Amino acid sequence: MRIPIIAVCLLGICRAALGQSIEVGPVIGSVSDTGFRVYVRPAFPADVQVEATVGPAGPCTARAVSPREDMLSDTGHILTVNGLAPGTEYGLRFFVNGRPDTLRATVCTFPRPGEKGTFTFVAGSCQETANMKTFDRIAELRPYFFLHTGDYTYPDYQIGPDYAGNYGLVAHSYRRRYREPRMREMLRGVPLDYVYDDNDYVGGNGTRGHLNLFDIVPSPRNPHRIGSAVFRSVPIPGTWRRNVIRGYSEFFPHYPLPDTSEGIYHSFRFANAEFFFVDRCSAREFPLEHTFRKKGRRWIFDPPADNRVFGEKQMQWLCNGLKCSTAHWKFIVSGVPLNRSVRKLILAGQAFQRWRLKGYSGFHLMQAMSSYWAAAPAEQADFFDFLEKENIRNVIVISGDTHFSALDDGRNAGLPELCASGLSVNPDDTRLLHYLDLLGRLTMRFRAKKGLWNHGGTGLGNRSHKNTFGKITLVGDQKVELSVVDEDGNIIARMDVYSKP
Repeated sequence: MRIPIIAVCLLGICRAALGQSIEVGPVIGSVSDTGFRVYVRPAFPADVQVEATVGPAGPCTARAVSPREDMLSDTGHILTVNGLAPGTEYGLRFFVNGRPDTLRATVCTFPRPGEKGTFTFVAGSCQETANMKTFDRIAELRPYFFLHTGDYTYPDYQIGPDYAGNYGLVAHSYRRRYREPRMREMLRGVPLDYVYDDNDYVGGNGTRGHLNLFDIVPSPRNPHRIGSAVFRSVPIPGTWRRNVIRGYSEFFPHYPLPDTSEGIYHSFRFANAEFFFVDRCSAREFPLEHTFRKKGRRWIFDPPADNRVFGEKQMQWLCNGLKCSTAHWKFIVSGVPLNRSVRKLILAGQAFQRWRLKGYSGFHLMQAMSSYWAAAPAEQADFFDFLEKENIRNVIVISGDTHFSALDDGRNAGLPELCASGLSVNPDDTRLLHYLDLLGRLTMRFRAKKGLWNHGGTGLGNRSHKNTFGKITLVGDQKVELSVVDEDGNIIARMDVYSKP
């Protein structure tokens, strides 16, 4: 049933009369030691103002106004506040058309660059169900910020696989994200940085110009086998990719983006650490079939040297940033695992690609894992050679996408890595790491805790299959504490990464 336009106007008037005019946000991002940005969307076209005060009702120390001519296309605003003191907590008050709004928020500016101390932040990805308990636990920790590595409400299926072709739906996808129950409350006190992954890019597992699809034909004689499987790639209009990048630019309070023609990769500084967000969707040129060759009815994993996930320009930016960074700790934040041992999963899927169980097959595993960095071994090897040649130390990876969380100290992954995923997913999905471990044992190809994630994770070394997030604590220049925390606040896996000279 359509709601009459007069009813919508009356609703906006009533909300304004009650002192609540902001219907979406605030979402705080791009925090530094002297300022921040914040996204808010009033229920009707209006001017918006934010004031930052020390304490809940102290004197105004900074103010930002977004005039009406600068409004975004969905009546939202991104306001920028500067001139604040480092390491200070501020209360935020909002005004809509000059009237005070009842909505409140808080933000703590970052410590000065290079400052040493004990600082905690969190990370996670993949949220699609009504279970939002992880965000209650995150709020209790009062972290400095939250790193979201994608699959943030899955607009490619919750809205539609072609949603990126309609810019109005791209705007709608951000309103849906910011209205998530419990997370919405958390965001009023926890700043956010975010990079989209495949399901909030285009069509689930899209590349720069293609959708990656496949067709499977069951075996007519054996229900536990597939007869054939074929990779398919479908070109996507260039507007889809441009709309998604534009939406990120307009509806998310992001850090400066070096090159939006290449994606949304970016970096920021926090205390004695620097963070480099990489974009594996926007720059990847070739479809997944480029990674394999056909031999009879089987597919063979045979990635050519030009098979790249992050692309030449982005890798050049990353390498230059790491080389020039003066931070003691350097974090690479990725939508997918960078763990080089994922290659074992690709090969396991290849070996059993025609076997089916409960609608899935080895082919499914093979193609899914080939979207990770292990499917670009030349690009990966070049990067590790660069780190060694330039003697760059104390690099840690934070990743997502898997629907489970896991830790490796670098002996398998190449670098210490926390894969933090499964913020709010189907309970069956969180058992994936357990099933992968069983597959490796049954085929005698690997043991997950020995050959993939040696410090455990969801269902690996424990019986927890609940939703999880990652907790990270900097302890000066001494170490970084990495933990996997479940929705009840229990630490189910942890490791310490000690500084290297």
